Amino acid sequence: MNIIVTGSAGRIGRYVVRDLLAQGHDVTGVDIAPGGKHLQVDLTDAGQVYGAFAGADAVAHIGAWANAGLVPDTRTYADNVSGTYNVFQACADLGIRRLVSASSAQVYGFSSHAPRYAPVDEDHPLRPLNSYAASKIAGEQAAAYFHDRYELQICSFRFMGVRAPAELPPQVAAIQQDPASDAGLLWTRTDARDAATACRLALETTGELDGVYNITGAEVAVDVDAAELLATHCPDTELNPTVQGRNSPLSCARAVRDFGYRPAFSWSPERQHPESQPA
Repeated sequence: MNIIVTGSAGRIGRYVVRDLLAQGHDVTGVDIAPGGKHLQVDLTDAGQVYGAFAGADAVAHIGAWANAGLVPDTRTYADNVSGTYNVFQACADLGIRRLVSASSAQVYGFSSHAPRYAPVDEDHPLRPLNSYAASKIAGEQAAAYFHDRYELQICSFRFMGVRAPAELPPQVAAIQQDPASDAGLLWTRTDARDAATACRLALETTGELDGVYNITGAEVAVDVDAAELLATHCPDTELNPTVQGRNSPLSCARAVRDFGYRPAFSWSPERQHPESQPA
C-alpha cells in the first residue's frame, strides 16, 4: 500500500514509518517540522493536506501537538481539531477509506481521577483535564461522523504512555521506586515499536474496522501485581476478577480481537528491550 504518515518526525510517527517500510509498504511522511525525509505540511492548511494525500491508499494520522503546554491552549485545541478534520475530509474526497488516527488515554483523566473500574475498556467514562485531551475527544467524534457519513474506516487509538526504547529504562526505574507517582498512567508504558505495529496491523487488516481502541503495553512496568497497585493507590476502583498478575489495567482486548495487536516489548526492571539501531 501507499501510506501517508502524518507527524512522521515525531516520537511515534518515525517508528510507524520504519515499521511500514520494513513490511514493504510505500510510505510518504509528512510533518510540519522543516528538513528531514518528509514533506513539510501544515495540517491546518487544507490545501496542503489534499496535495500531500493525492494517490494514497491509507493514512496513519499521528501528527498533532503532542500534549498541552507546548503552545497556548487555544492553539493546541484549534490546531489539533482542524488538522484532524482536514485529514478526514481529504481522505473522504480523495477516496482513501482506511485510517488510523492517534487519540490518547489522557481522555480518561486518570492523572486526577482514578478509574471507576478495571480493566479499563473503551466504554469507560471520559474526563478530559486539558486542551490536548479535549482535542482528542473531538477527533474521535469527528472520526465517528466521517464513518457514518462517508463510510471511512477510522481506528482512533487511545495510546497510553508511548515512549521510545531509549526513554524507558529511567522511567521504569522511577516507577519501581515510587509507584504512587505513576497512577495517572496506570503504571504502564507502551514501547513505540509496539505502537507502530498496532498502526500497521490496523491498516493491513482486510476486515471492517472503526471506533476507538486502547493501545498500551501488555503489563505494568513494576514488580507488583496490578490488583495490588490499584488497591493501594486507587482504592475506590472496582476491580474485575480479570485483573490478574501484572496485566495492564488498561485493556487492549478490543485491539487484540479486531486486528491481532499483541505487544512484543513489555518493560520491567528485569526485562529491557533496547533497540539494535536508533530510529
